[in-house]
Order: sequence, then structure tokens, then C-alpha cells
Amino acid sequence: MKGFTLALVLALSVASFAQSRPDDSMSPLRVDPAQLDRTYRRALWRRNVGIGLAAPGVAFLVLGCVLVGYGANDPYPFAAGVELANGAVVGGVGLVIAIPGAVLWITGQDDMDVTTWRKKQLLRPLVNVGF
Repeated sequence: MKGFTLALVLALSVASFAQSRPDDSMSPLRVDPAQLDRTYRRALWRRNVGIGLAAPGVAFLVLGCVLVGYGANDPYPFAAGVELANGAVVGGVGLVIAIPGAVLWITGQDDMDVTTWRKKQLLRPLVNVGF
């Protein structure tokens, strides 16, 4: 019980040091257009790798589900077992590939959006002269 309490206190103390606004920690102190371009290219690469991983991962997952479906309805026990096992393996591999792909895709797209917004803020004049 003491170990659980110690772990709980440690977890809560670590959470108390979390920043109130995490976007402020990511924003640079000075905005450099070249740095924004590098950040955009890195985010674009991350998004494209995520798409490249997510697409075959989802295809493998669908193929695994189809194999499991065929295996469940096969009247021959040995063939059904082979189809079920292969479907489970292919579906599992698809899931293992698709989840990191989706995470990379989402975080890359989010970073691209943030970088584009910061570029627009940099290019917009600070004072509105119009009436």
C-alpha cells in the first residue's frame, strides 16, 4: 500500500509541474521566417510519412478482417484455423502500422497549421491604418 501511495504522490507532483499553456513553450522567442520554413518542411515530412504508414496499415487491417470473416464461415476446420490465424496476424500488423501512421499524420498536419498561422501573423501589419 505504501508503494501505491508513493507512486500516486509522485505522479501527482509531476503533473503539478505541467505548464498551463503548452503552446507558449513551443513558440520561439523570436520569429524567423527561415525557422518557420524549416518547421513547415519537417511537419510536412512527418505528415507524409504518417499518410504512407496509415494507408497500408488500414489496408492490412481490412484484409485481416476479411480473412477472419472467411475463416469463421469455412466448414473445414483446418482451413478455418489457417484463415483465422492469418487474419489475426495480418490484422495485428495492420493495426501496429496504422496507429503510428495516424499519430504522425495528425501531429504533422497540426504543426503545419500552426506554422502557417504564425507565418500569416508575421506577414500581417501590426497596426491597422484603415478607418
